Amino acid sequence: MMRKVPSGFTMVELIVTMVIIGILAVVVLPRFDLLRGFDEIGYRDQVKATLEYARKAAVAQRRFVCVTRSGNDLIATRDLRDPDTLSISTANCTLSSPGNWVDLPGGPARDCPAATPANQICAPSGVTLGGASTASLVFSPLGVSTGGSYSIVANSATTATITVEAETGYVR
Repeated sequence: MMRKVPSGFTMVELIVTMVIIGILAVVVLPRFDLLRGFDEIGYRDQVKATLEYARKAAVAQRRFVCVTRSGNDLIATRDLRDPDTLSISTANCTLSSPGNWVDLPGGPARDCPAATPANQICAPSGVTLGGASTASLVFSPLGVSTGGSYSIVANSATTATITVEAETGYVR
């Protein structure tokens, strides 16, 4: 006569499994914040792209182009005066006139308020922009820069530093 083997789990096995799942839920799952890091990486890439675009716009338009830090935002403008009569230290990029704006590809960032002009990018919540060595980074019509750096800070820790080389305007 064959003995019938019961199918399923015992009560002890079920309780041990539920305890292990409970411990994992309390300890491990909060560390699996799947969106953490994407905002910082996206903003870092956007700051870098804005600086590179400003350099290219300065060369293409043969004008001095400024990227000015305003809180956690960056604003791109250009000096419309004849660049032959100016130097990189005398470039004046006023922020008030739409004619001076350097419209960024794609317009303002998704984190900006609705009425934000197309020459501005805004940091997402929880991410700040710091460490600018000057108030504005200026790119000359030759692509040369005043040089400086920005740091992207998330959760009170610096996640990236973006540096603009003074001699070449190279953004790294």
